[in-house]
Amino acid sequence: MNSAVSPLEQMVVVLARDLADGELGAAGAAALVPMAAIALARELHAPNLTVGGEMFFNPEPGRLYPSMLDDRALGRCEAAETFIELFGHSHHGLGFFFHSGLQHDAFGNINLHHVGGTLHAPKMRGPGAANLSYCHTSSRFYICPTVHSARNFVEKVDFITIPGHLSGPAAKRDAGLVNEGPRLVVTPRAVMDFDKTTLRMRLKSVHAGNTPEDVQRHTGFDLAIRGDVPRTRPPTDAELRVLRERIDPSGALRA
Repeated sequence: MNSAVSPLEQMVVVLARDLADGELGAAGAAALVPMAAIALARELHAPNLTVGGEMFFNPEPGRLYPSMLDDRALGRCEAAETFIELFGHSHHGLGFFFHSGLQHDAFGNINLHHVGGTLHAPKMRGPGAANLSYCHTSSRFYICPTVHSARNFVEKVDFITIPGHLSGPAAKRDAGLVNEGPRLVVTPRAVMDFDKTTLRMRLKSVHAGNTPEDVQRHTGFDLAIRGDVPRTRPPTDAELRVLRERIDPSGALRA
């Protein structure tokens, strides 16, 4: 097995390891990495993990696609949902969800609306987001952008589309956000989590080929680096074999 692991493959493996058997979750629209992570978890340790809440249940595409808005990404699926089921999931929430955006800030808030200017007169307008209820009704979510730079990791987002931990525990409590919120931030460079006391993002591990200094230089806020930062645990031979041979035979994660 080729030991050279791509940044996206490393992201997939980190996310897959955190998903548990028996959970119900969804990948979101930009689903290349999330759907690969879900599929890998189902293959290796979570056979009863269910994908739902996005108008279909348990898709089995023959290859990975960049978006779940591409009907080919559904492949064979066990069932289709109506809006009745969709609204039910929105009300009760899912076990997990995946998000990324134009900007991500130190407390895990995500901006998909605009960068610069104002909401009604932006310098750059984003796509916004549909069904935002999942960000606060689901038990937790993961932030997994495929780019990590000081342009998209900023101290404070220009607009909060998806609330993370707002500005800390008091703000989150006052807003009535009672679920875990963002658990991990997984990028092509590193893994971040959140300080249990302040709820501010911090560096957890760095992927092969990166250093803590590299990651900090590409982040627009302090990552609270204290002492030695471990290397992200690389994929095992078994994880990489399943990922490349069963889930991503076309090499979309290595392109």
